[in-house]
Amino acid sequence: MLFGWAVEHGVTSNSVIYVKDGCTVGIGTGEQDRVGVAEIAVHKAYIKYADIVCFDAHGIPYADLVLQIRQKKRDKADKEAIDAKTRKDKAGLPGSIMISDAFFPFRDGADVGIRQGVTAILQAGGSTRDFETIEACNEAKPKVAMKYTGQRSFKH
Repeated sequence: MLFGWAVEHGVTSNSVIYVKDGCTVGIGTGEQDRVGVAEIAVHKAYIKYADIVCFDAHGIPYADLVLQIRQKKRDKADKEAIDAKTRKDKAGLPGSIMISDAFFPFRDGADVGIRQGVTAILQAGGSTRDFETIEACNEAKPKVAMKYTGQRSFKH
């Protein structure tokens, strides 16, 4: 969590990041709502994970593989296999920590991370609806830990 909080301080305002094993897994920034930015971070995680899987399997970035398929230089089954592995592994997000530079005004932002398998959420706290995010963490299976920092970490 400390690593993620330190990274979060350097990320542009209105961000959500996912960290795991001392690495960032996904970073979303610049949105006015926690849901949108949490979804962007998930999307980025999936893209980067597919890139790693593609490079390990074929020695090229995922975007190059897609281009080669369009050019009929490669079989689309290669892409389908990478996409299937990325979905199966949820882009490495299970077990990660979700960190926000501000509070979650509603539970839906936290639910994005919970659906991906986060084990903990670190956020500022202070929303009048904090109880909803607490409920989301308690209802998750397995339960998700949550810590409030008590401070926002906006970088403008």
